[in-house]
Amino acid sequence: MARTETNQLNKSTKQMLKEHRDRVGKVVQVRITDRTTIELPAGLSQEELDARIEHYKSMHKSKI
Repeated sequence: MARTETNQLNKSTKQMLKEHRDRVGKVVQVRITDRTTIELPAGLSQEELDARIEHYKSMHKSKI
């Protein structure tokens, strides 16, 4: 892949990530393991956060 193509892909990816974060709004980072963190919407209740964390852990058992 040419350097200009790689740069274009990086810019596109960064733009998509920025747009996603703008849609989601404020987030909190949750540490799952020493090497894994996930971002969840800041407006969730503690029960909703706990449920999403447990769901993440159940879906990614091989990585935890």
